[in-house]
Amino acid sequence: MIPNSFLILAGGESSEKEISLQTGKSVYNAMQTLGWRSKLKIIHTFDEILHLNLLENPYVFLAFHGGFGENGCVQSFLSSKKFFYNGANPISSGIGINKLLTKLIASSLNIPCPKYILWNPEFEKKYSYNVVKHKLGSPFIVKPVSQGCSKGLSFVRNEHQYIQALQKASTFENQILMEEFIEGREFTVGILAGDILPMIEINHSHILFDYEAKFVSESTSYKEFSVLNSLKKYISQLSFELFKVLNIHDYGRLDFILDAHNIPHLLEINTLPGLTEKSVYPQACALKKIPYEEMIKKIIMSATIK
Repeated sequence: MIPNSFLILAGGESSEKEISLQTGKSVYNAMQTLGWRSKLKIIHTFDEILHLNLLENPYVFLAFHGGFGENGCVQSFLSSKKFFYNGANPISSGIGINKLLTKLIASSLNIPCPKYILWNPEFEKKYSYNVVKHKLGSPFIVKPVSQGCSKGLSFVRNEHQYIQALQKASTFENQILMEEFIEGREFTVGILAGDILPMIEINHSHILFDYEAKFVSESTSYKEFSVLNSLKKYISQLSFELFKVLNIHDYGRLDFILDAHNIPHLLEINTLPGLTEKSVYPQACALKKIPYEEMIKKIIMSATIK
C-alpha cells in the first residue's frame, strides 16, 4: 500500500551534502509526476531531525548521503518512532558507511576484497610509505573510512603523494584506509525490491572513479556489464548474499572491480545510493526498463513491508 503523504529529507552536514540536495530534488520531482503529496525538507543538523513534526507524514524518504543521514543515526530515530523509511536498518547503515566493517562482513562471506591497512594518527610511525608499499604494492589507494562519493580519495605512487594523501584524508576523519590498487573493470550491482538489477560497467578517463569522474566529468559513461553468464551468476550470488546478511531489501548498491584474472573484488556498499540524473543506480533500473518514477514507487512499496 502506497502511503498518502511523504516527507523527503535531504542535506545534512556531510561532505556529500550537494549530491544529497540533487537526489532530494530528483525524488521530489518524481513524486510530483506521480501525483503524490510530498514535501522536500532541507536538513542542516541532526537536532532538526529530533524536532520534526512527522505525524503528518507516515513515510520519510531519506535522500541523505553520508554523515548522520546514512550512518544509522536517523534510521535509529525513525525506527524508534515506528515510521517507514527507505534504505537499510540502523545496524546495517552503520556497517555500510564504514568501509572497514564492510570488508570484515564481506570477507566472512568469502567475498574477495582488496588488501588493506587501517591507519590512524597513532600508527603514523608504524606505517611509513615503504612499509605500506611493501604490504600493498605500488601504487595504492588512500581514503577515509566513512566517506562516500569518493571524497578524500587519493592515488599514491611515491612518498610525497603518500604524505599529501594522508593529510587530505585526515581533513575528513582520523580513521583512514590504505588499500591495494587493482587495475581492472569497475562495475556496480544494485538491488531493487529484492531483485538484483543489471550490472553496470563504469567507463571514465580518470585514474580513479573519484568525485570529479562521478559528478563533473562529461566523459564518464555507463553501459551494461558484459561478461560470461557463469561469472555474472557468481557475482549476483555474492551480491545477493551480502544484501541478505545486511537485510537490505528495498534498494542498495555494491561497487566492484574485476581484475585481470576475472576475480571480482568488493570496493564498498552504498545503503542510500545516489538518485540524481547522473547517478549509476537509476541507470541500472533503466536497463531493466524501469523508469525513474517506477523505481521510486518500488523503493517505497518495498520499504513499507520490511
